[in-house]
Amino acid sequence: MNKLFALLVAALILFGAVMAQQTPAGTNISNQASASYIDSAGQARTTTSNQVITVVQQVYSFTITPNGTDENSPGQTRSALAGAPVYFTYTVSNTGNGTDTINLTTVQDTGDNFDLSSTAIYLDANCNGTLDPGETAPITSVTLTRQGTPGASACVIVTGTIPASATNGQFGNLNLSGTSAGNPSVTDTNNWARAIATTAAILTATKSASPSGPVTPGSTITYTISGSNTGGSAASGVSVTGLTGTGILISDTIPTGLSVPAAPTGTAGAGTVQIVYSTDSGATWSTTAPTFPFVGNGSNRVGMFISGSGAFFPQTASYTFSFQATVPASAPAGTNYPNTATVTYYDGTANQTTTSNTTNNSAASRYSVAIGGTGASAIDGADTQTLASAFSGSTVTFNSTLQNTGNAPDSFTLSLGPSTIGTCSVYQSDGVTPLSGPVGPLAAGATYNVVVRCAIPASQTTGGSVTLTATSVNNPSGSVATPLDGVDATTLAVTTVVSGYSVDAAHNTNGASGGEGADPANDTRPGYNPAVNPGGVAYFPFEVSNTGANPDSYTLSASLPAGWTVVFYPDADCNGVMDTPTPSPVTNTGLISASATACFIAAVQVPTGAAPVDVTAGTSDNVQFIVTSTTLGSVSDTILGAVDVNLVAQIALDPDRSGTVTSPGTIQYTHTLTNNSNTGATCNISGDGGSHGWTYQYSLDGSTWSASLSGVSVAANGGSQTIYVRVLTPAGQPIGRTDVNTVTATCTVGSATATDTASETTTVVGGDLRLTKSGVSYVGSSTTVRDANAATALPGDVIEYIVVASNIGTGNLTQVVITDPLPSYTNFVSVSATISGFTGGTVLYSTNGTTWSATAPTTLSAGSSIYVAVDTNGDTNITSADVMPPSATITITFRVQVQ
Repeated sequence: MNKLFALLVAALILFGAVMAQQTPAGTNISNQASASYIDSAGQARTTTSNQVITVVQQVYSFTITPNGTDENSPGQTRSALAGAPVYFTYTVSNTGNGTDTINLTTVQDTGDNFDLSSTAIYLDANCNGTLDPGETAPITSVTLTRQGTPGASACVIVTGTIPASATNGQFGNLNLSGTSAGNPSVTDTNNWARAIATTAAILTATKSASPSGPVTPGSTITYTISGSNTGGSAASGVSVTGLTGTGILISDTIPTGLSVPAAPTGTAGAGTVQIVYSTDSGATWSTTAPTFPFVGNGSNRVGMFISGSGAFFPQTASYTFSFQATVPASAPAGTNYPNTATVTYYDGTANQTTTSNTTNNSAASRYSVAIGGTGASAIDGADTQTLASAFSGSTVTFNSTLQNTGNAPDSFTLSLGPSTIGTCSVYQSDGVTPLSGPVGPLAAGATYNVVVRCAIPASQTTGGSVTLTATSVNNPSGSVATPLDGVDATTLAVTTVVSGYSVDAAHNTNGASGGEGADPANDTRPGYNPAVNPGGVAYFPFEVSNTGANPDSYTLSASLPAGWTVVFYPDADCNGVMDTPTPSPVTNTGLISASATACFIAAVQVPTGAAPVDVTAGTSDNVQFIVTSTTLGSVSDTILGAVDVNLVAQIALDPDRSGTVTSPGTIQYTHTLTNNSNTGATCNISGDGGSHGWTYQYSLDGSTWSASLSGVSVAANGGSQTIYVRVLTPAGQPIGRTDVNTVTATCTVGSATATDTASETTTVVGGDLRLTKSGVSYVGSSTTVRDANAATALPGDVIEYIVVASNIGTGNLTQVVITDPLPSYTNFVSVSATISGFTGGTVLYSTNGTTWSATAPTTLSAGSSIYVAVDTNGDTNITSADVMPPSATITITFRVQVQ
C-alpha cells in the first residue's frame, strides 16, 4: 500500500466517524408522558407520568491510520541513507463517545533485515508531518476528546534511525500499537511501516495546512509543501508535457470546491523556479496563469517546476511551495477537503514520485439559532411578542418558533428568565407536554414550535415580561445581540395587568350584621364576651364579604393565646347559631362571588390548663379572626373578640376532617388528641365505623394499624398525641356517597373520665386517570437486557418505555389521549398499544394529535410526539364520545434507539 492510498483511507475513516457521531457519554435522556381527558364531571383535565431518565454510558473506540495489516503489507514506506533517521506519520482518532487516553508503543519486526534504533513517538501538534520546535518531547499516549469535537484526533510522528551498517535495498519494519486506557481490551495493532536503506537521491515532501483542522466557511487555507534531498546523490529532472527542458515537478490537485485566489509562490535551493498550472489532471502543464479564482474541480492543479540540467539538485538542497485556497461560504458542516502533494524527479536510476502526507481540513460546523414569534418571518425580525392586557391570576400563552440557523444538525436548550409576569414554563408544540431536555437534533434550517405558559400572580398590578432564550448545545456561547451565533432570545411581554381583590369581615351577633364594606368600625368586638371552662369552646358568628371585583376564596385563621385553637364552621342561614346537624369544619370559605357574603362560626377551643381570663376586668381583647385571600395574601381583614376563661380539665380530639376518595381507594386523616387536664391521661381511641361498611383503621405512627387503640398516654397541660385514621373504600361505591366516621377518645384522668370526638367526612369521587411509566434498555436491538430500569444505555442501545394509563376512579372518562415525546438523542423504532377493560374499542395512533389511524406510525421526526387513544364509537376519530370505563387500562410500548 503506497503512502497516498494509506492516508486517503485514513481520511475516509475519520470522515466516516464524524458522520456517525454517537451521543456523548454522560448525556441524560429523559422521557415523560402526559395525558389529557374529560372526567366524569365533564371537566377537562391533564396529568403527567413519572419521568424516566437514562444516562448514556461511554463507548471506548479508536483508530490509528494508515493501516499496515502485517509486516509484509506496510501502510507507509520511507527511504533514507544508512545511518539517517526516517519519519512515519500517523493519525490517532477517538471514534467513541467520551474522552479517552490512547497508550502508544512501537514494536520491531523479527523477520526483516534490521531494527531501527532510537525509536520514539512525538506529537505533531500542527499535523504538518514535520517535527517543529516545541515538538521534540517524546510521548507515550494521547488524550482525545469524544468523537466529533475539536481534539478528537491527533497527529503523531514515529521516528527511528536506519543502522549505519545497512546496505542498499535492505529494510526494517516497525509497528505503532495503541491501547485504550478506559478499556484495555480495545486495541489497534495493525499499523506496520517500512524503512528502506538507499544510496540514491531522495526528495522528501511534507505538506502542512494552516489552519490545520476545521475551517470556517468563507475563510482561506494556506497549503505549504516543503522538502529536501536527503539521499546519497544529487537528483535530476524529468520531462513534463507542456514545459521546456527537464526539472523537478511539485504538483498539487486543488481540493474540489476550493478556489485559489492568486498565483502560488515558491523557492528552491538549486535550479530555476516556475509556477505552473494544469487543467487536465496533470496530463499537460503550462506556465500561463489561469483566470483567478482557479476553482478545484478534480482536474485543476497548481505546481512548481524546478528546471535544470543533469544531476542539478544536490544533497541537502531544499524547496518550498505555497498556495492559498478559499472554502466556500455555503459549505455544509463536515465537508472534507483532503489534500496530498506529489514530487516527481529522477534519482539516478529511475523516475520517482514522492507523495506527501495528507492534510484533511473540513468545513467547520457553524452552530447558530434564532427564536421569535410563530413563523419564519417573525423569527427574522420580531424579538418581542406582546399581549396588550391580562388579568392577575390568569395564565397567558405565547407561541414561539425555534430555528436552526447553522449549517449542521444541532440541539437546543430553552430557558426562561428573569420573569416579571409570574411563573412560566416551556411546553412542546402541543402546549400540554412539558419540554424536558434539549430540542433536537434539528437539521440545518429546520424549525420547531414551542409554547410558553405564564401564570400571572394575583398580586401583579403592572405589566411584565420574560425572556425565552435558545442556546445551541454545540455552541453555548454567544450574544443575543449578535446574529448567527449560539444564543438568541425573544421577549414575551404583557403590557397591562388588571387586579381587583378585597375582603371585609364583620361580627354577626344573633344574625344582626355588623356592617359590610371596607369599614374598620365593624372589626371591633360586640358587646359580649363568652365565658368557658378550660377545654371549652367559645363561639363567634361572623360574615365574610367579597368586596373585590373577582371571585375569590379566603383562608380562615385566628390569632389566639398560646395553646388555643379555633375551628370554623359554615353558617348556612347566617343566623349566628350552629346549624343542625353540625356541618363539617372548614378552613376556607370556598369560592365567593364578587359582592357576595358568606357566614361562619368560629369555635374557639380553650386548652385545658389555660389560666383564668377576665376580659371585663380590663384585659385587652384576646382573640382575633383573620380572613385572608387565597389568591392574594396581602388582602385580608381582622375582627376582634374576647373570651373569659375558667380553669376546668378537659380532653380534646381535633380537628374534624373531610376529604374525597375513589372507589376502591384509600385516604388518611390525622387528628390531635390533647390533654388539657392537670394530670396525665390514659385514653382509648375507637370509631363508629360510619354507615356503609367501609374499613377504618387507627395508628399512632402512621405505619402500624389496628381496629382501635388502647392505653394511649397523653401528658398533662397541653400534652398531645397524633392519631392517624386510614379509610379504605371498597369497589362499587357510587359517586357522591358520603360516609361520616365519628372518632371517640375516652380517657381516664385521675379518678374521672373525659371524652371527646372528631368527625371524618369522606366523599366518593369518580374519574381519576393514573399515568405511570417504566423503562428497560436492551443491548443494541437484541433482547439482551442492558438495564432493567433503563437507568443506563450505550449508543446504539434500544430503550423500551412502558406507559400504563388506568382509570382508577368509579366514573367514566372520555376523550383520553396519551402523549409521549421522542426523547432528544434518540431515533424512533416502534410504538404499539394494548387495551383491557373496554367494551369494544380500537387503538388509534397520531403524530400530531388531530389525524388518527389504526396503523402505528413507522417514523417520528426529532422533537415530535406520539399520541395514543382508543376509539370506542367506531368513527375513527377521538372525541368526547369515546369512553374509558372504570378499571380500563391502556398500555403503550414505545421503543427508541440511542444515537
